[in-house]
Amino acid sequence: MRPPIELGDVPAQAVLDGAIGLAVATGVPLRLQSPLTGADLLVALAAVKLGGDAAAVETAREQLAKPGAELLLPHPRAGRHLLDLQAPGAVARGLCALAWPLALLGKPGELRLRGPNHCDGAPTFHDLRLGWVPLAAQFGLKLSVDLTQTAFGADDGELVATLDPAPALTPLHLVHRGILRQVSIIAAVAGGRHEAALEAAEQAVRALRRQGVIAEAERVPLPVTQGRSRWALTARAEFEHSVVSVSELGPATPAPGGGDAAAIGDRLAQRLAKFLQRRGAVDAATAERLLLPSFLCAAGLGARAGTPPSCHYTTSAVTSALLELATIARQALPVRAVVDGAEGEEGMIVVAPT
Repeated sequence: MRPPIELGDVPAQAVLDGAIGLAVATGVPLRLQSPLTGADLLVALAAVKLGGDAAAVETAREQLAKPGAELLLPHPRAGRHLLDLQAPGAVARGLCALAWPLALLGKPGELRLRGPNHCDGAPTFHDLRLGWVPLAAQFGLKLSVDLTQTAFGADDGELVATLDPAPALTPLHLVHRGILRQVSIIAAVAGGRHEAALEAAEQAVRALRRQGVIAEAERVPLPVTQGRSRWALTARAEFEHSVVSVSELGPATPAPGGGDAAAIGDRLAQRLAKFLQRRGAVDAATAERLLLPSFLCAAGLGARAGTPPSCHYTTSAVTSALLELATIARQALPVRAVVDGAEGEEGMIVVAPT
């Protein structure tokens, strides 16, 4: 058995999620300096549940509550899995980390992720469906994501992901995003009429057009069963070879006299415009999420014959988490990940077999 994957004190979300995905796929243990809590703990326990029973989950919970824990994650089973991720941000993190070890099994599967699926600072349903899923498809993972119950903040919702993996991961080559084909602003509404959502979308369209970007707005419903009325705003930019999305959530309690919607629309437009001003094929957060499947592909895992391929792609910004996760890969797999670019600047990521 290889030595454990060593994680520092309080690892960044992207680093922990990537390490968990590596540990599940390879059987290499995880060694943590600090106890896990909140969404970090739930994602780790969800990984245990993919291959273990209730007793294994409780044993892992006890281990992860102590400093210096060393956790050996069980080999995942194909099929349907119901995962309880009742912490803000955990649903998207669990999906992006755990879909890849399941994909290596080469069999259809389903993840039912229970918990809040629209949270500040985390990918929304439309981010996952319109932004992450098309990029996952470039690795050969056919994935459909459906929202059966919307949940904002700390509410209880459900997101269902159906996986139909290829026999082996295909390499990602995404250096140039190509010309911009279209930009869509999606006002997703859960309950109520929410004219504010459409107002925010139209404000984002106006702000982008002032910068020379033609965009169109639309309003779509979100399934809701809890009687709450909320909305989310997503900008999706489709290029020749890539796709990028950014989202903002409408306020839980609108400010007196309004004004929230226009500010949210302006903020969304600014975030997308910032990405468009740079040359990377994907944004910084997506670049972090693409490292895990790149590791697994370059290692030749799954039903692959012949020499494992290399993966390479560009990002609009190099982050500290990207740099740290790139160094972790060699602890678990015979791969080498190189990030060409300074932190905060555009960069190129190359993952190749050693």
